[in-house]
Amino acid sequence: MNHALELKVLPVAGRTDAKILRMEGEFDASSVESALEEVTSLFDGGVRHLVADLESLQYVNSTGLGVILHFSRTARERGGSFRLCRISSSVFEIIEIIGATSLLEIHDTLEEAIAAL
Repeated sequence: MNHALELKVLPVAGRTDAKILRMEGEFDASSVESALEEVTSLFDGGVRHLVADLESLQYVNSTGLGVILHFSRTARERGGSFRLCRISSSVFEIIEIIGATSLLEIHDTLEEAIAAL
């Protein structure tokens, strides 16, 4: 079974400056480069706000979490936001252990995250 990270970019209704980034699989060192390229391309293309839907993200390690923190910082530096929603319990546990809950904008539902843009 392939657990590689898959990124799906979806539109946010009525917002040309915002996208939903659905992350599926496992986010670790093997997928960092492709994720960085994809998200950098979105930011460079005019996207200012990203909502990362993590419902189908099964695993993230410290390298993947570091990249998520990088996305959040980059969005803020560009006058935007990077929000996480629908985080699985196993992924949330890693975010908590590393102490990143205070550094990330976390929402329970996709609707809440979009409404907060």
